[in-house]
Amino acid sequence: MQKLEQPILAVDVVIFSVRQKHLCVLLHERKSEPFAGAQALPGVAVRIDETLLSAAQRALNEKSALPPAICSTIYLEQLATFDALYRDIRGRTVSVAHLGIVPFHDIHSENNIWEPVAGIQKGSLPFDHEEIINTARTRLQGKLKYTNIAHAFLKETFRIEELQTVYEAILGTRINRANFRNKLLKIGLIEQVTVLSKAVGKKGGRPPHLYRFTSRHLETINRDFLYV
Repeated sequence: MQKLEQPILAVDVVIFSVRQKHLCVLLHERKSEPFAGAQALPGVAVRIDETLLSAAQRALNEKSALPPAICSTIYLEQLATFDALYRDIRGRTVSVAHLGIVPFHDIHSENNIWEPVAGIQKGSLPFDHEEIINTARTRLQGKLKYTNIAHAFLKETFRIEELQTVYEAILGTRINRANFRNKLLKIGLIEQVTVLSKAVGKKGGRPPHLYRFTSRHLETINRDFLYV
């Protein structure tokens, strides 16, 4: 009988959040070799008794010190499989990377490292984590134009400038606010829910509106609504 080889199956998790108007990725400091002390994506080898999703949630809990209750609620989707022959010097390892999103207000821990994606220097991350992050950013940019995925970055209700900040941080470009708001309202992606009268200062002025997505479930739009 032919002896079967046993490559390692792993998961690596790219968690994005928009913080201080920048698209940021969640990293952690590696505690063991190889690359001890380096910043890296949360990742683990998949156990025999767990699914890929469960392994991704465990990676966030173990490597980024996120509580299990939070890990189980984070939006996660499979991104791509990374199978370069020598991506891990410890042995043949295939990683199924996952893309995740958290609102900026949900996670506050001194153990978490939120690194602006645009500020990551080429060659500064171990393994192929830079490639995984770039792949995840490209996927996110595409989904932002055709889906309502931006809702995962925000609270249920938000000001239009907060939503615009999310789009601009991810796309890396400025957006005209009036056109942006009108397009999203016209196609029914968002709706106005109330007027934030408490935000009006002593000098008066027009009170800002609060909006929400018409659906909090991931849905596809039939065209690139940002450019119609």
